[in-house]
Amino acid sequence: MPAGVFDLKYFLKIFDNNTTLLAIKNTMTISLGTAFLSTLMALPLSWLLTRTNVPGAKKLRSWFCLPYAIPPYIGAIAWIYLANPTTGILNIWLGQGTINIYTYGGLIWVMSCFFYTFVLLSLLAALDRMDPSLEEAARLSGAGPLRVFFQITVPIIMPALLSGVLLVVLAAAASFGVPAMIGNPASIYLVTTRIYTFMKMGSVSGTYTAGALSIILLVLAVIVLWANQRLTSKGHFKTVGGKTSRPSLIDLGPFKIPLLIFMGLSFVVIFILPLGGILVTALSKVQGSLTLENMGFQNFHKIFFETDETPRALWNSTKLAFWAATIAVTFGMILSYIVQKTKVRGRGIVEILASLPYATPGTVLAFAFILTFSSGILGFSIPLYNTIYLIAMAYIAKYLNFALRTCGDGFGQIDDVLAEAARVSGASWLMTMRTIWFPLMKPALVASWFLVFMPCFSELTMTILLSGPGLETLGTLIFQLQEYADASGGGSAVLALITIAIVAIINFTVKTVSKGKYGL
Repeated sequence: MPAGVFDLKYFLKIFDNNTTLLAIKNTMTISLGTAFLSTLMALPLSWLLTRTNVPGAKKLRSWFCLPYAIPPYIGAIAWIYLANPTTGILNIWLGQGTINIYTYGGLIWVMSCFFYTFVLLSLLAALDRMDPSLEEAARLSGAGPLRVFFQITVPIIMPALLSGVLLVVLAAAASFGVPAMIGNPASIYLVTTRIYTFMKMGSVSGTYTAGALSIILLVLAVIVLWANQRLTSKGHFKTVGGKTSRPSLIDLGPFKIPLLIFMGLSFVVIFILPLGGILVTALSKVQGSLTLENMGFQNFHKIFFETDETPRALWNSTKLAFWAATIAVTFGMILSYIVQKTKVRGRGIVEILASLPYATPGTVLAFAFILTFSSGILGFSIPLYNTIYLIAMAYIAKYLNFALRTCGDGFGQIDDVLAEAARVSGASWLMTMRTIWFPLMKPALVASWFLVFMPCFSELTMTILLSGPGLETLGTLIFQLQEYADASGGGSAVLALITIAIVAIINFTVKTVSKGKYGL
């Protein structure tokens, strides 16, 4: 592992390497392009779902938010199967080479199909909270729906819009799976894929060069988060909100059915078509043939009964996600109790410290764990590198924020009267926690546990750097099958289907337990 001194020369090496400089430029281009396309997708969609009488708005709202729960690298696999220039399903139908996913446009499209949900969820929340009286006053004054939207609605929800856009920029810059699967074959390198390449060199120079790139990515993340904080802080924007009557919905008239059809087709392209592509690929004996004779369950048998890594990967993913979720929720409940129900000085900093790892790009966080627990940077060596414990620690650090915020919401909705009555009756703090807080917090705790379990189960960006031989997880095995090991194809599609099914089950469980408050 790393030895020697990490100094300025590794930053200079970055700026002397044209490929790495191009990767930084590509990262900015792809991130901004993804943010732009995501906004084009989410802004009109949020308005249609909240301000018009489009049929089935509630169901459409849940459907369009579904990609938020699916790992983006699953989408990359799906679109590779659909739009590979030679064997892609769409190119078989339309003609070879009609659509090529291995382009800048392909990268931006695949990322946007998932990251637009960041903008959409932010806008839906803002529009739900917003006082609609200004919009209604403008309409009563004779303004048309589009004029009201651009002159009244958009300026009011601008903080939420900008926040969502900046989150997309950060998510796209920090993404690894999509750039690796789609960008690398097209020689479109991003910062995250260059970090991975340098780390896999196994040399001191490669590791420290990866560290220098990680710091550059971290600086970008800090700038984006700072800009988000500045743009949404009080004094810059104020959202008009309050308890009011529900907004009167705009009658779409003759456009109602055409818009509904357009939204349905959009959802098919964004979600159903890729899902269908994965299903067809998983069932295909030979990729590139769509005949009925070519369909079967051979890929499922190969993955579950002939691939030695599959049971180990599923077990590792389940074990890691279980313990990460359990430990994160335990700490999340204790910390949120301190924040919400005590007057301990400095308790506000707890939320800030918990949110920092989540806001940090996964590759940067993984490199920090590698450096900390393998090179003796703390003054003594803690030999956790290439162990399952280091991966679990990274998961807990990354997703503790989920548990803290969800438990915080739960504590915030419970009045202190019951706990005070218990204390007056002589109950200890532990007794009060066990008999009062814990029973009342069960829905929030269960929701928190699943919200942490879900991303940990299929995590790739950090795990690909932290895992070693025998430590395969579902995410890394899917990546390896897609990139290297599965020459005939289909194996990664099978595991992708399993991942989607598990995510769907978890999402349904979260919605049921939380009575619709959490989940999609």
